[in-house]
Amino acid sequence: MVRKYSDLILMFILWIVSIYSVISAILYSYQVGVQNYIGYSLLIVISVLRFFKIKRIRSILGILLVIGSINAIQFTHSTVTFFFSLSWPAFDNKTLSFGIQPLSSILLIFLLIVNRSDFMNLLTDLFSEDPNLVAQRQKLVAEKHYNELKEAKDSKLKDIVENKSMYQVEYVKAAQKLINERINKSALK
Repeated sequence: MVRKYSDLILMFILWIVSIYSVISAILYSYQVGVQNYIGYSLLIVISVLRFFKIKRIRSILGILLVIGSINAIQFTHSTVTFFFSLSWPAFDNKTLSFGIQPLSSILLIFLLIVNRSDFMNLLTDLFSEDPNLVAQRQKLVAEKHYNELKEAKDSKLKDIVENKSMYQVEYVKAAQKLINERINKSALK
């Protein structure tokens, strides 16, 4: 049940924090920056998308949380951020700073843990090859091996098939195919 409504739970938390931040900013005269306005606007947009039952809402929410985690947008008036800085002596000690916003990071981790199977499927889809390209490449390799082994003697072909662990799968298949063709050819004579 948590997995099914994980996007609603996260959006509810973001709305509570955002509303609290806006009320606090009004009451105590806190300054609200551009990052906050962008964060609030994107929260409204993602809520509208959720209302219209967009299928990839968890992915969109995940992207929103990643952007929030790197402190590009904020949902709170306070800027609670963990900063990491590196100095580069080779570049006249110039400092590179990187901030991580805890609220968005924790919510992102929650989203990833609850929806880990969806996340793994997304990663698999992103980094896997097109099955048609894989099949086409295997076919080209098989044809290459087939043409290489056409002139080979029967004893060599049998040796390849018998010691298949020492050869590529396509190479063994090509040898087996040639053996079968030669057997069928001699049977027809």
